Amino acid sequence: GATYGASMKRGFDLAFAGDTAYQLLYEDSKFDNKLAVTELEKFISVDKIKVIYGEAASGVSLAMVPTSDKNKVIQFSSISSSDDLQKSSDYFFRNVPRNSVQGKTAAEFIFKDLKVTDAAILKDNDDYGLNLSKSFSEVFQSLGGKILTNETYNSGDKDFKSQLGKIKSLGAKGVFIPGNYAESAIILKQAKELGLTALFIGGDGSYSPKLMEGAGAGAEGFYCTIMGVDSTNAYYIDFKTKFISKYNQQPDVYDAYAYEAGMILKTAIDKAGYDPEKIKKYLYDNSFISLTGDLKFDSDGEVLRSYNIVKVQNGSFLNIK
Repeated sequence: GATYGASMKRGFDLAFAGDTAYQLLYEDSKFDNKLAVTELEKFISVDKIKVIYGEAASGVSLAMVPTSDKNKVIQFSSISSSDDLQKSSDYFFRNVPRNSVQGKTAAEFIFKDLKVTDAAILKDNDDYGLNLSKSFSEVFQSLGGKILTNETYNSGDKDFKSQLGKIKSLGAKGVFIPGNYAESAIILKQAKELGLTALFIGGDGSYSPKLMEGAGAGAEGFYCTIMGVDSTNAYYIDFKTKFISKYNQQPDVYDAYAYEAGMILKTAIDKAGYDPEKIKKYLYDNSFISLTGDLKFDSDGEVLRSYNIVKVQNGSFLNIK
């Protein structure tokens, strides 16, 4: 998950660039629940932190919630999308929409736009993969589609040929693979080696340049859902200009959402002070300028936003919907 963390840090740093009133402290959870909680406890008890930005992985965010909730500390994520986080805590906020929206987007696209009526699922056995596959399956079947098989793997697995062979033998025309980019890349590579010509679509966890590095030619034609931005929005244009100036590279969507998260938190703290109760109230009560227009958190700290669809063409992600 290193590319998620790199994007989060770039975007978040940019939001606070040049403001000496703030000190940003970082730790790497390594996608490990216990390590993340230990680091969170240290931030709270030793560093007296009142606002935590993170985590990337939904499962790790969920593991952190009891600690942040108990200590009444704001926890804010720009990536964690599991539906299980929706009612998890009055102190948890996110600017990324939840998986039920993402799964619906993927299912409607593959059924309505790609005309796929028979699909298979090959999901990561974690909160992200299980939650996203459930949403996809429910919507796809409600549209009239048929799920031929629902396969599972574990993070870190390297061999998916058994599951892919089964999917190929069943004649699936589409395959939904919600998981991290590392495993998704291997799945796409091995699918090509097996001659599996089905259309593949993944979730935002697959959105990384590392996907193309790992999958090679197998990535070509792959679709995935990703949080939306309005590239014509003045807010986004200003962000992009500052980002390129600071990092001398083009931003990705995770950079943008991290920057937006930082700006939202910075605004709330500047206006309400460094008291979690006041920050929380400010976040609930106010609208914020964002990458997609005015942004308002609901009573669960959630936002109503859409997901876009991107496709790998000539080794790059191209926004198509």
